[in-house]
Amino acid sequence: MAACNDRPNLVERAIYKLGEPENQARLLQVAWRISFLMMVMGFIIIIKTIYPEFM
Repeated sequence: MAACNDRPNLVERAIYKLGEPENQARLLQVAWRISFLMMVMGFIIIIKTIYPEFM
């Protein structure tokens, strides 16, 4: 098989980078914006279903 080396592979490095506080804060901001956008879109769909002539 392949020789074992001490360098972490790409996945381990990516997980380590995501564990840093700055990157966790950035991920939280993106997740919050996505969830807020989905909530607004849901409200628009509900309002358009109840009031078809809205907008």
